[in-house]
Amino acid sequence: METLDRQISFHIEQDKDHLLAEIESSRQKMNLLARNQPLSSSEIVEISTYLDFLLNEYDQCRNKKAAAL
Repeated sequence: METLDRQISFHIEQDKDHLLAEIESSRQKMNLLARNQPLSSSEIVEISTYLDFLLNEYDQCRNKKAAAL
């Protein structure tokens, strides 16, 4: 059981690292777009929605890790 817990924790950490990289990339893209477009533009709304999704996924990963410990 302990081996399975370690494997789950390892996969969650990999997922978290990937999500953090994607969150940062999306955040930077949204900031660049916001310099040249109104905040209500479809591109900014789309990336903002995607960023919300990523942040929710990251929060779920954090909760899974806490539950696995």
